Amino acid sequence: MVGGVAVQGNLLCVTWSAARGHVFLFDLEAQQRVSAWTMPVGPQGYSDAAGVAMDEHYHLFVADPHNDRVCHFSAFGRSLGEFGQPAPAQGDAGRDRPGVLDRPHAVALRGDLLYVACGDAPRRRAVQRFSRQGTVLKPLASRGDPEAKFGAPRGLWADADGVLVADTLRGVLQRFRGDGTFLGEVPCADAGELARPIAVARLPNGSLLIAERGDRTGVRLLGVDGRVLSGGGELQQHCIDPIGFATDRRGNVYVLDRLGERVLQFGADLTFGRIVIDLAELLDDAPGNS
Repeated sequence: MVGGVAVQGNLLCVTWSAARGHVFLFDLEAQQRVSAWTMPVGPQGYSDAAGVAMDEHYHLFVADPHNDRVCHFSAFGRSLGEFGQPAPAQGDAGRDRPGVLDRPHAVALRGDLLYVACGDAPRRRAVQRFSRQGTVLKPLASRGDPEAKFGAPRGLWADADGVLVADTLRGVLQRFRGDGTFLGEVPCADAGELARPIAVARLPNGSLLIAERGDRTGVRLLGVDGRVLSGGGELQQHCIDPIGFATDRRGNVYVLDRLGERVLQFGADLTFGRIVIDLAELLDDAPGNS
């Protein structure tokens, strides 16, 4: 299951897929849905809705791994364009070049830059960068080496402190400055354990929150040295199969769990708050464009 979650102001966006990608926008204060639509289909008649990012104007950037693109929408579902150059119909080499989105799974915004994590196999250009106007920029370099490969990254986080990449098949988080300079790696498991981080968030105190699908599935709270931190007990207690994170201006943490069907809210101290949305209650009323 693919999906994503993003928060901006009092609006929360959740994306979900079932033959077509669905986008839901909720007002956190009014506790009600304000907008919903389905993703446009590609040549084969399908679409996905994976990771999502929301900017200060409430514009949404939604990854569509089925059609190798990121779709740009207004808050009410009006299409504002797409990111991603066409991939070759055959052959693999042409899918690993700047601007080509090979099955994008996660997106993040930092200022005027859009970051996209993609690929189901190790690739050099698995974290692509675009301006918000669509200009293709230099991709991030894994470990700072243009010839090194990312391991099919599934998670991204971008904020004032830089960019984090959940380098899934390599079992680490890669840390970058905002200008793309590589800072280092954070191991996601102890020696001998299999780590598969699929989502990451940086909390206001600098600690790192990951969703893990390796030997220790669930949520883990790490320091920048990879040391497991205390304080995440209620996260571990309440979250089931987490796949995405978001935070709001108050430091609250939102976890997309149950493989994309539910959003939980936790306080800045990671104490459990409430179930914000359970998409299972909306599936019988999956909307079209509205």
